[in-house]
Amino acid sequence: MICPNRPFLFALMAIATAGLSLLAPGPVVILPVEAALTPPFIAQEQNSAAAREQKLLEGFDELESGSPLKAIAIFTQVIDTDNGNADAYNLRGVAYMVIEQYSQALADFNQAIALSPNDPAIYFNRANVHGVMNNYQGAIDDCGQGILLDPQDADLFICRGQAQLGLEQTNQAIADFDQAIEINPRSEEAHYFRGMAHAMVGNYERALADLGRTIRLNPYNADAFILRAGIRSEQGEVEESLDDMIHAINLLDRQGQGERATEIRQLLGY
Repeated sequence: MICPNRPFLFALMAIATAGLSLLAPGPVVILPVEAALTPPFIAQEQNSAAAREQKLLEGFDELESGSPLKAIAIFTQVIDTDNGNADAYNLRGVAYMVIEQYSQALADFNQAIALSPNDPAIYFNRANVHGVMNNYQGAIDDCGQGILLDPQDADLFICRGQAQLGLEQTNQAIADFDQAIEINPRSEEAHYFRGMAHAMVGNYERALADLGRTIRLNPYNADAFILRAGIRSEQGEVEESLDDMIHAINLLDRQGQGERATEIRQLLGY
C-alpha cells in the first residue's frame, strides 16, 4: 500500500528527474553557393569552404547515427584546417556532451562563442553544460544572453527555467515556463517542468493540470506519469497513484530503462 507522504513524492520526483536530459541540436549547416564562373583563386577558396562544410555534414551524420567519437575526429579535422570555424567547435562540443566529457564540451562552446558571439544556439548548448555541471547561474546567464538574441526560442526559456529550479527560484522558473508555453503551446517539456515547479511549492492542482497536458502531448512520457503518481500519493489518491506508477514501470521497461523501473518497484515493495 502506498503511504501518502512527502518523502515518497520527493523519491518519485528524483526518479523522474533522473531520466531527463537536454541536448542542444547543432546549428543548421548550410552548404555554400557552388563555385562557378569565378576567378581561379576565388573558386579555390570556395571549394575549400565547401569541403569543410561537407566534413561538418559528415560529422553531424555520425553524431546523429550514434557515433560521437567518429564525429569528434571529423570535427577536429575541420578545426585543424580552419581554427576559426565556430560551427566545428560547436558541433564538437555537442559530441563531447554525448560522451559526457563536459570540460571539453565547455571549452569548445567557449571558443565557438568567441568566434560567433551572436549565435543563440551556442549559448543554449553552453547553458546545458553549465546545468549538467551544477553551475546553474552560468546556465541562467547563458540562456539570458540567448534570449536577448532570439526572444522567440521557447527552448531557451525552458532551459533557464530548469536552471532556476536548480537554485530553488521557483517563481522565476514558472514565469519562464509560462513564456515558453506562450511561444509554443504544444511544448511537452514546458508543461512538464512547470508541473514539476508547481509540485515543488505544493500547487498540486496546477501541477496535475500541467502533467495531464504533458501526457496528452506525449503518452509515452514515463517521467510525467512518475511525477503525477507522486502528487496523487501526496493527495491520498492511492489507487490513481498506483495506476500511474504501474503505467510508468511498463513504459520504462519497454523503453529499455529497466533500472529506473526497478527503483519504482522497490518503492512499491515488490
